[in-house]
Amino acid sequence: MSSSGYLISDVIIFKYCLGGMTDRALLLKEVATSASEEDLFRLANEVSLYSGCSHHRRQIVIAKRLIEEGTKVWNSISQNNRLIQWENGVFEIEEQFMRITCSSTRSFTEQDFGLLRRISGCGEYMAQENFEKIWRWLYPVAFTLTSDSINTIWNSTSPKVLGSSRAWNICTALPTSRSWPHSDAGCLIVTYVGSDYTIHHRLLSLDYIYSSCEESEMNGKSLEDMLIVRQRQ
Repeated sequence: MSSSGYLISDVIIFKYCLGGMTDRALLLKEVATSASEEDLFRLANEVSLYSGCSHHRRQIVIAKRLIEEGTKVWNSISQNNRLIQWENGVFEIEEQFMRITCSSTRSFTEQDFGLLRRISGCGEYMAQENFEKIWRWLYPVAFTLTSDSINTIWNSTSPKVLGSSRAWNICTALPTSRSWPHSDAGCLIVTYVGSDYTIHHRLLSLDYIYSSCEESEMNGKSLEDMLIVRQRQ
């Protein structure tokens, strides 16, 4: 029993470990309404231990904030209406995304809006189901972009060249098929030309990196340094 009085039972832990994506999302929704952040940290650690995969950790840790902030955003834009105009909803989502990522310069492009429409399955109107599809993909992405090294690239308006003599040219992408609570939600696909002048592709999970380094330490590192850490692990 935690200080919040909420019990994270072994049943909950193993249900999460053995469940599919839908089961995990429903379980986290149920747990997050009563559990504290401390409870979710404990659940994340237990799931990581018994599943043998630390990638689940971040999705559990952010669950309470994802659900609570998503509910607030939907209530704000819907005003108790079942359907809202796509344009009205997506601009409010953009505003919330920029708030979370602390970005005042990098707004959504037309390509970004098109991507969100495809993820949501929206036509002219947006329902809560469409909004939740966007939010479950977008919130983990926003959480990733709060890392200083990644946020610098996101806010850049020109191609980024990292390093000095090695001068790696780098391109980042976000997997559009991975939404919360998938363990890869919010991860980066990084494509770069290395010092051997060949193209490399890496799925960069910040969970994997933080398992070996303190988050505060990694926030002071460049993306190139993080890739080196990833290659050595």
